[in-house]
Amino acid sequence: MNRYSRRITVWLFLAPALAVYLAFVVAPILQSFFVSLFDWPTHALGPKRFVALDNYVRLVTDEVFWKALSHNVILLVMSLVIQLPLALFLAALLSGRVVARGFFRTVYFTPMILPSVVIALVWEQMYLPGVADGLIVKLFDSLGLPSPENGFLGDPRLALGAVILTISWRYVGFHMVLFLAGIGTISEDLYEAARIDGAGSWQLFRYVTLPSLLPVIRISAVLSIVGSLKYFDLVYIMTKGGPPEHVTELMTTYMYKIGIDQYNGGYGSAVAVGGFLVSMLVVTAVMGMRWHRRASVAETHP
Repeated sequence: MNRYSRRITVWLFLAPALAVYLAFVVAPILQSFFVSLFDWPTHALGPKRFVALDNYVRLVTDEVFWKALSHNVILLVMSLVIQLPLALFLAALLSGRVVARGFFRTVYFTPMILPSVVIALVWEQMYLPGVADGLIVKLFDSLGLPSPENGFLGDPRLALGAVILTISWRYVGFHMVLFLAGIGTISEDLYEAARIDGAGSWQLFRYVTLPSLLPVIRISAVLSIVGSLKYFDLVYIMTKGGPPEHVTELMTTYMYKIGIDQYNGGYGSAVAVGGFLVSMLVVTAVMGMRWHRRASVAETHP
C-alpha cells in the first residue's frame, strides 16, 4: 500500500467520527454565532431582525456578564487549588498499603456518580438555616462559631464559597481516580532504585511520583479548567445564579436566564459565544504551556 492509499484509508476510518463531531459540535457553535447576529426572541414566530454585532457590543458593556466571568475564574482557580492537591494527596495515600483501600476508593469516588440534583438538594439542606438547622450550621454552632443568619447560600459573602465547596467535594474523587491510574503506570524499578539510594517516603513522592504524574496532572488540570468555565447544574439548582446581586452567577447560568427564561435567543447566543471564546483562549494558553519533567531521584539523588 502506497502513501496515498494509506491516507485514504485513514480518512475513511476517521470519517464517521468526524461527521458526528461536525454535526454535534461544530454545527451548533456556528449556529449559535449565526443566531447571535439577530434580535431573536425565541417566543416570536415572525421574522427576526438582523442587528449585526449589536449583541456583542451589549455583551462587552454588560456588567452582569463580566461578574459571571469573574465567578467562573474564581471557580477555576479554587478548583485547581483545592481539588487537584487534595486528589493527589488521596491518590498517593490510597496507592500504598492502607486498610480497606478499596472501600475508601469507592467512597471518595461515589459523589461523582450521584445525580447533580441529589447532590444539590442534600448540600442545600446541609446549609439550611432556621429551626431545622442543616448539618454545617450545627457544626458551626457546636464549635462556637457564628453561622450566617440567612444561611450560607443566603449570605452574599458566602454563597459562592459554599457552592465551590460542594463542587470540589463532588470532583475530588474523579481526579483521584485519574492520579491513581497514573501512579499504577509508574515502574516499580524507579522506586526500588530510589530506595537503594536512601530516599524516604517524601523523596519518593517528590522525585519519582510527582514528575512521572505530570502528564496526568496536565490532563486533570485541563479537564478542571474546562469544567469550571462551562459549569451549570449544581450552581443553578442550589442558587439559580444568586438572584440577589448575581452573587453566584456563572456564564452558563446567565446564558440560560437570558436565552430560556427571558426568551432572548439572540443575546443568549452572544453570551454563549462569548463564553466559548473565553474557554478557547484559556485552554489554548494552558495547552501551550511547557510542563517540564524533572529528573527522578534515581538520576539526581547522590
